[in-house]
Amino acid sequence: MKKLVLSIFFGVILISLSSCDQFLAPPSNSLLSDDIVFSSPDSTKKAIAAIYEIFGENNSYRNRLWLQMGINTDIEYRSGWTAGAVISSVKSDDYISLYFANSLVPDGYNNSDAANPWSRIYQGIERANLAIAGIRTYGKPAAGNDMGHYLGEALTLRAYLYYDLIKWWGDVPAHFTPVDSKSIYLPKSNRDSIYNQLVKDLQEATSVLYSTNTPLTNTTKRVSKDAARGLLARICLSAAGYSMRPLGTGDAQIVNNTISETRRTELYTIARQACKDIISDGKYQLAANFKDIFYDQCQDVETHGREAIWQLPYNMGLRGRMVYNLGLPRAADGVLVSGAATSIGGQFKVTPSFFYDFDVNDTRRDITVVPYKVQKSTTVTGVMEQTVSSGIAGFNIAKWRAEWVKTPISGTDDGVSPIILRYADVLLMYAEADLYLNGSDGATYFNMVRRRGFGQPVNATSPYDLPLTLNNIKQERAFEFCGENIRKYDLERWGMLKSAIDQSSLNMAALRDAAGNYATVPATIYYRYYTTVPAKYLPLPTVGERTLEIYGLNRGDRKTHV
Repeated sequence: MKKLVLSIFFGVILISLSSCDQFLAPPSNSLLSDDIVFSSPDSTKKAIAAIYEIFGENNSYRNRLWLQMGINTDIEYRSGWTAGAVISSVKSDDYISLYFANSLVPDGYNNSDAANPWSRIYQGIERANLAIAGIRTYGKPAAGNDMGHYLGEALTLRAYLYYDLIKWWGDVPAHFTPVDSKSIYLPKSNRDSIYNQLVKDLQEATSVLYSTNTPLTNTTKRVSKDAARGLLARICLSAAGYSMRPLGTGDAQIVNNTISETRRTELYTIARQACKDIISDGKYQLAANFKDIFYDQCQDVETHGREAIWQLPYNMGLRGRMVYNLGLPRAADGVLVSGAATSIGGQFKVTPSFFYDFDVNDTRRDITVVPYKVQKSTTVTGVMEQTVSSGIAGFNIAKWRAEWVKTPISGTDDGVSPIILRYADVLLMYAEADLYLNGSDGATYFNMVRRRGFGQPVNATSPYDLPLTLNNIKQERAFEFCGENIRKYDLERWGMLKSAIDQSSLNMAALRDAAGNYATVPATIYYRYYTTVPAKYLPLPTVGERTLEIYGLNRGDRKTHV
């Protein structure tokens, strides 16, 4: 009889997945037979927890994979480097975000002790494989029982990990059973065959997973039926799209789409139905205010029924670098930010021209990007103030801010859990699939997202509604998801990553020269501080801060206003 080595749990897996429901620590590192482990929901629960544990590991999602692999697009870029910089002189993470991955990349990416991103993902896949095989053999899984849910959870997590492998490495070895002496060394498989397996797995998972608000799905940090549906839709859209493929000779690559039109139609049909199922469930809704999505995320709100459908399960205050890497830059103040992190945020920024692509009435703009950072005032002792960034390169991602975080940040980890899937994405994926399939209601869901962005009632027509076209979808997804580790993969599946970055370069040149679409952008901005703050700025984010008023950010602003 096969044995499951419980030491794969690495001793302690106390991942806080809910304020009222923690995964329990496993028993001692003894050997228990699979029939014992996977015939009991309690011990199976620990095997599932071991899969989740991978996300918080060093050199895994918390500080490498999720943060570094998806940035540098037409609307986001890595700060701290300039044109012509010697690649070896920049921070090691830049090798990845600057599309310069190679065998010399340091800082965890090429560790020989299996503590590197590639190995971390395969560790998670192997744990999922062990759980899937054990549950199928001994757990009697079925829709409506806990073992069925655990099977769906393991299938979904394995699909998520494989999807990331494909996004980042292309064709990879396909391990869908526990590793043995015959399968430990496998050649890479064509990603289309892996995608096909993931689609089947997720279809099975959605048939056995619990919906929301059961004892096993009472938090957005656990997989639920709708989380699996959303992942299924996303994978189908990627499988139906473009990617960089080997030509078969040397290192030559080509961006290509290799599936048949029949299969593409099947994938779009599956994606649309998966999104429709989520919509029909009626368990989620667009946040009334765009800011609320990210404020709740920073506050570690993890209840269902809002916009967030699925988040990575970082332990609040202990793991994850959302604010540290992607957040609004902020100097240490001894209250919100202290300890090892003398300053946080600003490692990734927004392409300056993209700020001016927003409609001035789009409420998403001033939550997504701001032209300031927060630092100690040089004129008012002890006061933190919003300081206008110097130069055009000072447009910072602002969806995650230290003043919003529930637990004060005392190091490089802030514990903010990334949102993997939110309801707006479901609506826009539905619209995209419906457009391809010549459906009739995709425009309704597309414009619901736009209306929320412009502060309009989402269920009534508005002056900001647009016709449903692929170009409009591409633009809307940029405005909606900037900074959320989505844009790069959208551009890839549309076959336009390079062309979009090239166009962004042209936009930047036009902004520099005040030409073309950027001819009316002001050359100078003006600002003033309020020490006695007008009511419209209250309440301040924290006590002891000064608020800034800025003029000159919108097209057509002129000095005569000041």
